[in-house]
Amino acid sequence: ATSLDRLNVASRGRASTVNSSIPKLYWPMLEHLAETMPERLPGFTDLPMPEYLHWVESAKPASTMESWCFKSDRLRKVRCTYIDAGPQAQVLNSLWYPEPEFDLPVLGLDLLSFGPKKLCVIDMQPLPPSRDHHHNLVSPLLEVRERFPLFKQNKSDKIYDDDLFFSPAMLFGRFKDAQEVDNVLHPVFVEYVDFYMKLLEECEPNSDAEARAKVLDGQRQYDQYNSERDPAIGLFKSYYGAEFAESYVYDFLFTDAEPGEHKILG
Repeated sequence: ATSLDRLNVASRGRASTVNSSIPKLYWPMLEHLAETMPERLPGFTDLPMPEYLHWVESAKPASTMESWCFKSDRLRKVRCTYIDAGPQAQVLNSLWYPEPEFDLPVLGLDLLSFGPKKLCVIDMQPLPPSRDHHHNLVSPLLEVRERFPLFKQNKSDKIYDDDLFFSPAMLFGRFKDAQEVDNVLHPVFVEYVDFYMKLLEECEPNSDAEARAKVLDGQRQYDQYNSERDPAIGLFKSYYGAEFAESYVYDFLFTDAEPGEHKILG
């Protein structure tokens, strides 16, 4: 089944497939994406991905992971992943890459729960050639951090040792419980996605070959940097094995990255 065929997430219910007494914490946000993307992204359609990556499960720990991949007229790639490991882990990750005619940041949505620890990293991530321009584009979102100080916490420098691909409007927050996720994180998640869609709608295309090449090079640098540092890669390795994790990184997550020395995969 294609990603579009599998986008019927609202009909599946919100109970964990691993432990039905546990809710899939971030599933309502995935439902929002599934409803909003086809409505707001002209030309929204399936982007082929390796079939063996659609769905994977493990017994120890008990978990499932499903992935989707799309494109639209103004986005060359939109990928989504949901990991359901019951009370042990709930993860929603989505990354949006603009077509090279549009000099825009990459939208990154990371919602994570590991036992009692619940956190998010949400950002419109600047690309090196246009860093200052991208910072200016997202500056209206700075007030969100003022409205919700919960999102003004600092990310870990153990993994991301610089701010090259992070904007001043990045939201990094930790949440004490599911109620805080529902009441604070969910509406802000919706607000950020809506803001990014408006950027897409309003951005004027630039078909100049040099400008297009600059955008693609920034996205390539982004993929290379994150393919070597993304902490979720360690999770994929421990849940589904090193061989699968490597395929997932280079065949789905960061397809513009070149395999090489890796901090996490080894």
